[in-house]
Amino acid sequence: MPSGLDTKVTEASGGYRPGNTPSPTRRTPPELAMSLDLLDPKASLATRLDALEDVARWVIEIPTVKRLLKPAPLQLARLRTLVSALAVNPTYRERFAGVVGSILRDTSAVALFAEAGMPNDRGLGSETMDRIASRILPRPPDDEDLERFVSRVFRTTRDCAWLEVVPLDLLAELGNLIAAGDAWRPIREAMADAVALLCTRISALGLSAHMRERSDPMLVRDSPFFRLPHSPLEQLPMLILESRAQLSSIRKRLETAGVSVDVVYCIDAIRRMLARIEKMLPFLGTRGDAHDRAGAARDLLGALTSGRIQDSSLRQLGKQNLALLAQKVIERVGHTGEHYVTTTRREYWFMMLSAAGGGALTAFTVIFKFLLKWAHFAPFLDGFTAGLNYSICFVAMQLLGLTLATKQPSMTAAALAATLRESKGDPSLDELVTLISRITRSQFAAACGNVLTVIPVVLILDVLIVQVTGDHFLDAATAAKEIASFHPFKTLTILFAAYTGVLLWLSSLGAGYLENWVTFRRLPEAIRHHRLGKVVGWKRMDKFANFLTNYSAGIGGSVTLGMLLGMTPKIFAFFGLGIETRHITLSTGSLAFAGCTLGAGAITAGSCLGIVLIGIMNFGVSFVLALSVALSGRDVSNRQRLRLAGQVGRVFLRRPFNFFYPPKNAGQPGSTPTGASPPPAH
Repeated sequence: MPSGLDTKVTEASGGYRPGNTPSPTRRTPPELAMSLDLLDPKASLATRLDALEDVARWVIEIPTVKRLLKPAPLQLARLRTLVSALAVNPTYRERFAGVVGSILRDTSAVALFAEAGMPNDRGLGSETMDRIASRILPRPPDDEDLERFVSRVFRTTRDCAWLEVVPLDLLAELGNLIAAGDAWRPIREAMADAVALLCTRISALGLSAHMRERSDPMLVRDSPFFRLPHSPLEQLPMLILESRAQLSSIRKRLETAGVSVDVVYCIDAIRRMLARIEKMLPFLGTRGDAHDRAGAARDLLGALTSGRIQDSSLRQLGKQNLALLAQKVIERVGHTGEHYVTTTRREYWFMMLSAAGGGALTAFTVIFKFLLKWAHFAPFLDGFTAGLNYSICFVAMQLLGLTLATKQPSMTAAALAATLRESKGDPSLDELVTLISRITRSQFAAACGNVLTVIPVVLILDVLIVQVTGDHFLDAATAAKEIASFHPFKTLTILFAAYTGVLLWLSSLGAGYLENWVTFRRLPEAIRHHRLGKVVGWKRMDKFANFLTNYSAGIGGSVTLGMLLGMTPKIFAFFGLGIETRHITLSTGSLAFAGCTLGAGAITAGSCLGIVLIGIMNFGVSFVLALSVALSGRDVSNRQRLRLAGQVGRVFLRRPFNFFYPPKNAGQPGSTPTGASPPPAH
C-alpha cells in the first residue's frame, strides 16, 4: 500500500480488510518512523504524552497545501499507513502499545467521559470569560488528565473529520494492536465512574423542584431520575427510556404552563447526559462482538472529541444560549404572532384599516418626538422621555386594536416556526409557502396602512398648527436637515434602518418574555383569587386577569421597542458613536412635516427611496433574525431551511401577486394550510 499522503483517494475512501496488510518490504514514511522511534514506555509521563501526540498529529494534521481538499480521505490514508507500520514491525507495535497502555494507566479519563461536551452550571458571563482566558493565557500542565491530552490532539473540527467515515474493521484492527494485556481496563473503570457521576447529576437535575412540578404524578422513589443512580448497569437502558418519556411529558407541559430557562436547561442537560451514558454502556457489558464495539468506539470517540472542541468554542457557547433563549421566549411569541396573519381579503382590508389607525396615531408621536428634542433635556432624560413617548404610542395602539407594521415580522416568524415544528420533521412545503405568502401580504397591508395614513394626518396637523401659530411645525433649517438625513447613499440611513430592525426583533423577545413570565407565574389565576376581590369585586378582578392574559405580550413588546428606540442612541452617543434609529412610519411622518415646510418640490427622489429602503430593512432584518432564532428553538435542520427558501423563490416567480394581495379563493375550505391561523389582527 502506498504510504503517506501519496496514497490515492480511492484507496483512502475504501474499506479495510484485516489480513490485507502490506509486506514488510513496504517502507514506513520517514516522518512516521521518526515519531515511532521516539516512543518509550519507560520514559516520563510528559515525554510519553509528547511522543504519542506527535504520532497522532502526523495522522490527522493535513499540510497547508492540502487543506482545500476534504481532510477525511487523507487522514484515513495516513491511519492505514500507521496500522500497516504497526502490523509489520513488532518493535513499533510493542512500543506503541506500551506507551498507550502506560498513559491510560497513569492518567484519569473520568473528566473526559463525564464532562467533555456536557453542559455545566456556570452562567453565560463566567463561562465566556473562562473561554476567552483559556485562549489568551497559557494553561498550566496537567499530564494526569486524559481530557487535556485529547484537546492537544484534536484541536479543530477538521481534525475529527475522519472519525465519521473510518471503516470499523480498520478501527478494530488498531484497537487489537493497542490492546496488549489488559490495556483497556483503566478506560473501562473510568467509564464506570463517569456513568455513576452522570446518573447522579441526572438524578439531581430531574428531581429539582421545577422539574418535579411538571413531571407525571408519582412518588419520588418511583421516578426514573431517582432510580437511575441506584440501579445496576443492566437496568440502565430501560431507565433511560423511562427518563426520556418523563422529559417528553415535561416539555409538553411547558407549552401550556410557561417556559423557564432552568427547566429548559435541565431538559437539555439530561437529554445529552443520557445520550453519553448510552454511548458508554456497550463497553461496560459483555455483549456484542468486536465489530459492534468498534462502531460504539467510533461514535463515542466522535462525541468526545467534538464535545471537547465545543467546550472551548465561543461560537458554540453563543449558539447553545441562543437555543435556550429561543425555547423560552418563542413559544409565547408564536401564539401572539398568529393574530398578525391574515387569510381572506376581508381580513386583509381589516388589517390595512387597523394599520391606518396606527399611522394616524404615529403622526402625534412624531410631534412629541420633536417637542422633546427641542426641550434639550440631559442625555439620559432626553432618551428616557423619547422612549416613553414611543412606548405610550405603541401601547395605545395595542389597547385600541390598531397595528404597527414593523412589530409584525418578529411575531409572525415565530408562528411560521411553530408550523414547521408541528410538521414533525416532514413539512409540506406548499403549506409553508402559503403561510409565508400570507405573512408577507399581511405585512405589506400593514405597512401601506401606516404610511398612507400618516402622510395626510401630518398634512392636516401642520395646517392646524399654521392656523394657530402662524408658522409651520418645523422651521426651514430643521426641515432641510430631515430631508437630507434620509438619503440612502449620502448618509448611513440604510445601516440605521438595519439597526432598527435589530431593535424590532429584540422587542419581540420582550413581548415573549413578559407573556411567558405572566403565564409561568400563573398571575392571571392568582389575580382571580386574590383577596382584593372582596373589596373591588370578583368580576373586576376577573376582567383584569383576562386583560393581563390577552395584552401582556403586546404591552411587553411595545414598551421594549419604545425604550430601545429612545434610549439606545443616547447610550451609543455616550461612547461617541453617532448611531440613530430609522423607523419607516416615524421617518415618513418626519419627512411629511419637512415637506409641509419647504414644499413638496423639496422632497428629493433620494429621500423617497430612503423611506422605501428603511421599510425593507426594518422588515427584512427583524424577520430574518426572528425566524433564525425561532428555527433554532424548533430544531429545524439546515436542509429544511434551504428547501423552504428554494420553494418560496420558485412560487414567488410564478405567482408574485399572491405575496401582496390575497387570491380570490383565499380562506375557502381546502385553501387554509395546516398550522396556519387565520384570525385578523386586533
